[in-house]
Amino acid sequence: MATRKKKSSPPVTWLRRLRQRLTSRMACFVWGAIFGNAILSQPIQPLNLILEPPENMLSAASRQWLDALRAGIRSLSTTFTGTAVQVLREQATELIPAAAPPATSPTTATQGEFAACADQFPAQRPLQVSAISMQWAPLALCSDAFAVLYSGLTKTPMVVVEKLSRSRMLQAADIARSDQFYADSRIPQAWRATLSDYQNSGFDRGHLSAAANQPSQAAMAQSFALSNMVPQDPTHNRKLWSKLEADTRKYALRAAGNVYVFSGPLHEGSTQTVGSNAVWIPSHLFKLVYDEAGQRAWAYVLPNRADAQITRPMDYASFVQRTRWSLLDGLPVTGSLR
Repeated sequence: MATRKKKSSPPVTWLRRLRQRLTSRMACFVWGAIFGNAILSQPIQPLNLILEPPENMLSAASRQWLDALRAGIRSLSTTFTGTAVQVLREQATELIPAAAPPATSPTTATQGEFAACADQFPAQRPLQVSAISMQWAPLALCSDAFAVLYSGLTKTPMVVVEKLSRSRMLQAADIARSDQFYADSRIPQAWRATLSDYQNSGFDRGHLSAAANQPSQAAMAQSFALSNMVPQDPTHNRKLWSKLEADTRKYALRAAGNVYVFSGPLHEGSTQTVGSNAVWIPSHLFKLVYDEAGQRAWAYVLPNRADAQITRPMDYASFVQRTRWSLLDGLPVTGSLR
């Protein structure tokens, strides 16, 4: 007579999860034993294996290396096309948080790729494109009245800089808005955003160098290139950001000299995109204002959401700490907005 096999009961769910968590964290002990403080930021306690995410136990240098690896994987994915690849890319960006751009300083020796628009930068010291990791696919773009450090990875600017002054603001007041958006043909096609990426996306094509800042009809037309745009929440763009732009223009009208404005996106958390070209949606936007004559700088970092609020501006040191963009290094900054 055949006997029936006894069914084995599945392992307890919480026990299985605990075992997986311990296994994934055990590597931290190995790294600590081999490399010591070069890898780990703090001595490991047994309880850390259960409570702490593995990344929290890595040193700052190791976390920076991990961020670079993630960004490198993302940049590789942009070289492939097709529906199946797009699905995989979307799933991957949910698992891998976006890395922040490395801090960079203005060049002191040469004007480099921004030679044609070096006058848009304080002391005519443009950003060093070579200081930006190639994983961001950085590209220098000069327009008549602003300069763009562009990323072929995000398909958006990284930083846009413009020189405002009383005379420029008076000129800009007489220029009619063109409203003719277009893809920037100066950018390689694989790195370029297109009009269709924004269509029905629920996001505005948000200017970083404002249309109302442009002192000529040619500059106005150039400001509508998608290389000057990021996907921006409509309410944020039309109310909050618009107010910041208007306040900055009012300040430039009163200032004794030139006022330099740096605007750009931040990408924090999981990467979200719009369109078939996967244009990155910023989690935050920043605006750094530098009064050259007064040697004062202040900044805003605002979530890219409809419910964002304008808060008290931060000083330059706080801005660098928050964003890792050291955009005024080597320049005199003695105060903030009073």
